[in-house]
Amino acid sequence: MKYRPDTEIVLNKLSFKVNPGEKIGIIGRTGAGKSSLSVCISRLVELFGGSIEIDGIPIKEIKLKHLRKAITTIPQDPTLFTGSIRMNLDPSF
Repeated sequence: MKYRPDTEIVLNKLSFKVNPGEKIGIIGRTGAGKSSLSVCISRLVELFGGSIEIDGIPIKEIKLKHLRKAITTIPQDPTLFTGSIRMNLDPSF
């Protein structure tokens, strides 16, 4: 993944598998690539190479509306929400 065509690769040779029905959290030190991975999964930046698949379907083939509705991102900066945790994290609630 690159943020722009003329910049260096920021995510390289990353590979992992999440089994169906699993929920994951992405954690790590500053500069580890957490935000970059989140940007890729939500397709805010398109991949320079490789692919990301959900249920065997490349995310580039999923409509953005459907992809982003199915993913929840909790930002790094703490923010106070109104209402329940579920109301704030579950896009279909």
